[in-house]
Order: sequence, then C-alpha cells, then structure tokens
Amino acid sequence: MAFSAVFAIVAVSVTALTATGPLHARQYAENQAMIYNFAELAPTPELEWTPCYNNFTCALLEVPLDYTDTSIGITHLAIIRLSAQNDSAEDLLVNPGGPAASGVDMVLQDSSVIKEKVGSQYNLIGIDPRGVKNSGPDVTCFPGYPPAGRNAFYAEAFSVPDDTSAYGLAMSFQTLGAYGNWCTGIYSVDGTAKYVGTVAVAQDFLHYIELAAQAKGREPSDAKLNYYGISYGTVIGATFASLFPDRISHMVLDGVMDAEDYYSGGLETSVQDSDEAVRAFFRSCFEAGSEHCAFHGNANSWEELEDRYNAILDALKQSPIAVADSFAQNTIPFSLIPAVMTWQDLVSAVFSYVYSPVGQFPVLARILAKLEDGDASGLYVMNRAARIASTLDAGAYDDREARTLISCLDANGRFNLSTIEQYTDFVASMKKESQYGGLAVAGLVGPICRNLDVSPPESQLFTGTPSANRTSAPILFIGNTADPVTPLASAQKMARLFPGSTVLTVNISGHTQYGVASTCVNTFTQHYFLDARLPSPDTVCEVDKKPFVDSRGNAAESSVVRRWVL
Repeated sequence: MAFSAVFAIVAVSVTALTATGPLHARQYAENQAMIYNFAELAPTPELEWTPCYNNFTCALLEVPLDYTDTSIGITHLAIIRLSAQNDSAEDLLVNPGGPAASGVDMVLQDSSVIKEKVGSQYNLIGIDPRGVKNSGPDVTCFPGYPPAGRNAFYAEAFSVPDDTSAYGLAMSFQTLGAYGNWCTGIYSVDGTAKYVGTVAVAQDFLHYIELAAQAKGREPSDAKLNYYGISYGTVIGATFASLFPDRISHMVLDGVMDAEDYYSGGLETSVQDSDEAVRAFFRSCFEAGSEHCAFHGNANSWEELEDRYNAILDALKQSPIAVADSFAQNTIPFSLIPAVMTWQDLVSAVFSYVYSPVGQFPVLARILAKLEDGDASGLYVMNRAARIASTLDAGAYDDREARTLISCLDANGRFNLSTIEQYTDFVASMKKESQYGGLAVAGLVGPICRNLDVSPPESQLFTGTPSANRTSAPILFIGNTADPVTPLASAQKMARLFPGSTVLTVNISGHTQYGVASTCVNTFTQHYFLDARLPSPDTVCEVDKKPFVDSRGNAAESSVVRRWVL
C-alpha cells in the first residue's frame, strides 16, 4: 500500500526534534548486565544500547506521541540490534508485517534468514512499531481482564463470517459493532491509542535513522533508510517512501500489499490470487503422490482433490464435528477445552496453511485426510473457541487488538459499513472475488472498524495515493505468482506508483518469498543491497524446494504455522 507525496501535513521534519538537545548513542559497558526482557530497560531519548538476549543489544527509545506537538506526551519503542562484524556497518531496519507483528522477534528469531536476503554487511535493526508487543502505548481493549474473557469475545469478533444464513450475517455484523463500541470506550480513557498509525511508524523510522546518524557524527538531515519489509511491512515502506522520498538508500518490499487498497480499509483487492494459492495445494498434492501427500488417496487429477475438499466443506456446513477427547491434548502444547469444529474453522485453517506451502502443505493434507474419515481433531488447534481457556494466552502477546486498531486508524473511516445490507454486500463481493480466501479476509479488517471511533491526529493522517515521482534510490518489489493475500498485481501496481522501481517475480505459491529458499532471489536481493542494482523487469525466479518433497527427495513438513502477517 503506497501513497502519493501530497502529504505535506505529515511530512514534518523530525530533525526539528533532534535539534532540541544532544541525542547520541552510547556504547554499553563491557560489564553491563545482560537483559532478557524490555521491562528491564528504562526509556531514554537517546539510543542507549544494552546487551540483551546473549548476542544482541537492545534499546528502549523515548519518542513523542506527536512529532508536531511534543507537549502531548511520550511513548517508547523497543529496538533490538544484531551488529555486523564491521564497526562502520550501516543499519538495516526490518519489519515482518501484521499490522502488529514484532520487528524485535523477527531479528531475534530469524537473523540468519534475513542475512540470506540482505547479506552480512548490515547491522540488523528490529523495531516493535507503536502499540506492538514491547513498544508503547498499551492498546489492549481489556486492561486487567482475565484472558478467558477477552478470548471468548474475540472468538466471535475475529471469526470467518457465516454467510450461510441471514441470521449468521446479522450475528457477525452486531458482534463487529460491539467490538468498536467497547474499544472506543476503553481507548478514550487516556487518549493515546490514536497515535499508533502507520504514518507515525514511518516518522519513527526517520527519527531513528537521524539519531543513528548523529551518533556517528553525521548530519541527521542526510540520513537515509535501508529497509526490508514483508507484507504489511511493505505498507510501512511505501508510506515512508511517499512521505520522505529523498531519504531512501535501499528498500526491498516483499509480499507487496496494494497500499492504496490498504488505506481504503477493505483489502478488497488482496484476494485476487487466493484461489490460485489454494489450488496450488491440490496440484502439489497430486504431483507428490500418495507416498508424500496424505490427502492424495490415489486421485486421478488435482481437480478431484479440489472436489473432495469442497465435499468436506459442504459436509461441515451440514454437520459440524465435536472434539472432546482428552488424547488431543497430548499433541498440543497448551490447554484447550471441548469445542465444535465448523466449516469456518476449515476455511480459516486452509487460508493459514497456504501461507507456507513447503512447511504447511503436509500438515493440511493430514487434516483433510482425517476429516474425510470424520475426525476433526486436526482442526482443534485452529478453533478460536477451543482456546478460550488457553494457558498459553495468559501472558502472551495478542496481536489482534493492535492489528485492528492500526488498520482502522489508517483507514480513518474510509471504509464504513453502517448497515447490515452494506455488510452483506461486502461479504458477498469478497466471496465472489475468492471462494477460498474472500471470507477469511472479510473477517479480519474493514467491517470491524465501523463503530471504532478513534482517529489519528492530522499530523499522522495519510490521504491520497501512496506514490512518489522520484525516490533517492529505486525500490525492489518482490511478488509471488500465487500469493493468498498480496497478489502479484499489487506489486506491479506499486512499482508503477514509484517510477524507476522493479518487480522481481517468484514462481511460487504462498505468502511472501521470505523464509522460502531461493538461490535466485537471494542473489538479486544481495546485489541490490550492495549497490542498489535492480534485476531486469522480466526476471522470474524459481525456488529451491517444492512442497511435500525437499531437495533430497525426502518428505518435508512442519508442525508450526508461522504467520508474520494478517
């Protein structure tokens, strides 16, 4: 999601803030205690790095809620750094998507994957954006409430809408309205929730690179951003490029969201390739054969597998399946309660598992094979209601509140379905766009904003189309041929909105190229991060592994669904 450079009201100079006093980074003392929690740090207006998590350094940076009026108050940003071997190395910021995914976690957990994309010459910097995990302000709608109460409500609020009856749609519509009414009341208490939109995040990025430049004795106004963002992280990148087009050194945006569509609030163009992404599962399963794909069942074509899946879906619509056997707990690392598995659970599961074909297609195949035999235990972990009493959730970060708030702030009322008729039409149009992904996305954003009465300040409001006639460096966009939520057409559109940029196409299904082994892609991205060299516009890369069978001919699978995004 990119926008145009008509945002003069938000293109404030963050240098004005840095000029008010000395802001410099201090090297940590060798005998400084190692920390493993950002709660152990005190926020500072300077970049004060502390040893953390064994091989990293961390900072808790104090920033103004509004850069145009610092009297309003402050919040803090959690930042982690993995330093390169070269003391003169430049910083490279990364973001894993969401909205509301943790940049700190991305660097902490995936530094080796990032280095495969960008090389080893950069300091890797992960920032939790405002309202996200370790950063402030606190944006929970249930402060002090037991997790079970929150989970019980969110099990309904964030579910796939039930379009099988007028009653089901009315229930969804009213639940979404209740979410907005409730959270509006909570957020109005201290009024800080309105300061966590994407424009504010872009301004924070500018503030960070200026502080880092000043710490090295450089002119802050000359600082430029090196950035790798995926999924919603591409919206942050496009926003930064629109507001500060002359402050880019290198920028790779992978799994590109149509930023104009994102800011409109409905994600209506996001599912253009969803059906193709799901059909990639049926094709891969058929090609792998019954030896590797549990759902194959000696099928004669991939279309037969698709028909069997739809038969399972129809059967669940007629008769959901209860799962209440205690043995299921033996394979799940957190507490669940008895629950009824529905067709919405299957739609949600399929949409989740097609994000990562190499690791997750085998898991999905086993779930479907069991469902054909009437066993729904494979869906157990995907059922929101079953997790109401989850002990895992008791102290865990829940990204749903921040994700929703950020999306709604960015849309700022541009997508307001105030009647059941409008909501019904929207759900129908999304399903028409994609029979497999439309309902899943319709339950995530858009309609849930209708009663959330929270708006960003004028200085953090984005209007227009994300774009720039010229950027100080060309942007490299990366798009898969069958991405369930960021279609290739979005990457192509965004590249047109930033002249001089290029799309690198990857011949693979799944969401983003990040985390998928591809020597071809890594070669191009590493070259780009060295000298901003772009591949030719017609370049298409293949990947090193296919679903179900890895490069050595062994069955490939994973039991973990990794969803950095949406």
